[in-house]
Amino acid sequence: MRNSPLAAAALFLLVGAVTASAQTRPCLHGANESRADRTRREKAVELAHEINGAQQALRRFRFRSDEGGYAPLDQLRVSAPPDGFRVQLNTDGTTYSFSIKDMMDPCFYAVFSDQSGDVYEATPAPLKPRTKLLSAR
Repeated sequence: MRNSPLAAAALFLLVGAVTASAQTRPCLHGANESRADRTRREKAVELAHEINGAQQALRRFRFRSDEGGYAPLDQLRVSAPPDGFRVQLNTDGTTYSFSIKDMMDPCFYAVFSDQSGDVYEATPAPLKPRTKLLSAR
C-alpha cells in the first residue's frame, strides 16, 4: 500500500486549519474566563465528583449483592451536564473512565476521572503535526 503525497498534504492542511481556528478565538476557561463560563466549568467539576460518588456507592451496593462493579452513565442518578458540555463514560464493570468536554471551548477544555476518584481539569497538548512520509518500495 502506497502513501499518497496528496493525502499527507490534505492531513497537514487539516491539522493546520484546526490549530489556526483554536488560536483565533480565545479559550473560554483561563485568565479571562467569564462568570458564566466559570459557573459552567465549576458545574462540570461538580458533576465529575457526583459521577465518582455514584459509581462508588453502586460498587459498594453491588459488591454486597454479587452483581458486579461499575455501571454505564445511563444507570447512574447524576445531574445533567452543564450547557455545552458532553459526557462520555466507558466501563468494563471492573474499571471506568469518563470525560466531560466543553464543546463550546475552542481550546477543548475537559474534566476527566476514573475509578481512582481523582478529578483532573485540562486542555489538550498543542497540536504538533507528526507526519512521516514513507518511501514506496
